[in-house]
Amino acid sequence: MIGAGVPLLLGTVFMAVGLIIRRRTRRLRQEGAKARGTVVRLMTRRDMDTNSTMYSPVVQWVTGDGRTVETASPIASSTVGDLRPGAAVTVFYDPDNPKRMLIDGYHGGALVVVFCAVGAVALVAGLLVVWFLVT
Repeated sequence: MIGAGVPLLLGTVFMAVGLIIRRRTRRLRQEGAKARGTVVRLMTRRDMDTNSTMYSPVVQWVTGDGRTVETASPIASSTVGDLRPGAAVTVFYDPDNPKRMLIDGYHGGALVVVFCAVGAVALVAGLLVVWFLVT
């Protein structure tokens, strides 16, 4: 049974993370404020695992109460795509904490799918190990 514990644990953790990201993203879209923003620059960092450059767009927008906010996306990508400096974007943000934001069309979808898919595969693998050990 110990052999099944690791994939069951990892599967549960990955599924939970995926569902938490999905829930937070949905809540921000439904309950957060919406604004037009502009990508002002790209933050870069080096991914040590793949030795590739990762890009996070830094977006500036004005909140409903007139504050100018500039913050980097928490999601980094190995490609720049359409989010180059000067690009107009729609952001959803928490009015109580505007740094907590997401860029429409950039956040959530693929990351949720990856976490949930990895979690599902690990859970199935763990359940198969349990099934083979029991039968």
